[in-house]
Amino acid sequence: MKTVYLSLLLLCISLTTFAQSGNKIAIHVEGGVKYDFKFNSDDYTDDEGFSGAQFFISGTYPLSKSLAGGIGAGLNIYTRYIPYFDGITSVPIFANIIYKLPDSGDFSPFVDLKMGYGIVSRSYDTSAATGANPNNDKDYHIKNSGGAYISPSIGILFPMKNTAFSLSLSYEVQVMKAKLSDMSGMKISEQTKNHAETLALRIGYLF
Repeated sequence: MKTVYLSLLLLCISLTTFAQSGNKIAIHVEGGVKYDFKFNSDDYTDDEGFSGAQFFISGTYPLSKSLAGGIGAGLNIYTRYIPYFDGITSVPIFANIIYKLPDSGDFSPFVDLKMGYGIVSRSYDTSAATGANPNNDKDYHIKNSGGAYISPSIGILFPMKNTAFSLSLSYEVQVMKAKLSDMSGMKISEQTKNHAETLALRIGYLF
């Protein structure tokens, strides 16, 4: 996972340097907070609420006056406890499309789509109850991995001289997997898919 973080840092530096070299590439840096609003898995807790933070950087090239496309990467931190998916951090690598709607002069509405793969790599040991007796704990080794990532959003750009601030609301799905094995390494269950469905409020800077 350290290699992934280093690659993400190098991508941020490369995109920023490339954007400042006088070409048409636009850099969009975003940060936000996430809120769990719906669960589709019995592994989730029943309550809703704040579920983490996120950061994205993407470089886009204008395909027309209103449409731009490119690539990007991010960091998604999940803080809510979920059995078999505890303490997850994912690194989404995605294709990014931004479409600007007709503006009013003071601001420009836009829609954004990020679609790619969320890298997750985490291994840890835990105890869980087995059978009908909740006191009958058994030790497990859990290996988490990632999967498809998609995040459509709608927002507003507030243009300045050659830059703009952005405010957006996004819907996010990250597929995760968990493989359980006993402490001897024998696999107990197949990988279990889990969709982390959240709403996110993001603020950003486009330059």
